Amino acid sequence: MISRHQSAALALAAVVATTALTGCESDELESAMAEPGTTSTGVALVCAKDAKPLPLPGSLPDAAALPSGYVVTGVEKRSADRTVVTAVSPKPFSQTLTEIRTAFSTRGWTASEGEVEERDAESNFSGNGLRGRWAIRELPDCSDNTSVSVLIGK
Repeated sequence: MISRHQSAALALAAVVATTALTGCESDELESAMAEPGTTSTGVALVCAKDAKPLPLPGSLPDAAALPSGYVVTGVEKRSADRTVVTAVSPKPFSQTLTEIRTAFSTRGWTASEGEVEERDAESNFSGNGLRGRWAIRELPDCSDNTSVSVLIGK
């Protein structure tokens, strides 16, 4: 189980990722911070072995598909044809980072305005007529698991 502090940090990171296309919306930030242990989409953060997989929406372009083995735990449609996908990678942070970077750089996306820290990373991306942001976070209480959030829209 992740601590309240870690949950709040993950929720805040998810909000940053999901508001990147529209600016910071204080209601969304307050909502995410009010529910420790979940992402901004209300999806509980779980280890890959405990996750209940959901299908990716048909509207999500193939170029935005997550690498093989990732478990989709949440999909939320937003206004302006935006979609937020949350998932958990059953792989360590460094391997997940390499896979996400490779997936998004080899499928027609151009990265911008990103950063990598010891336990988290994020990047904006654009291409294929769309733009978005991905964010990954180490899940310290889930050995070698990494949370993944992707926001994509026009």
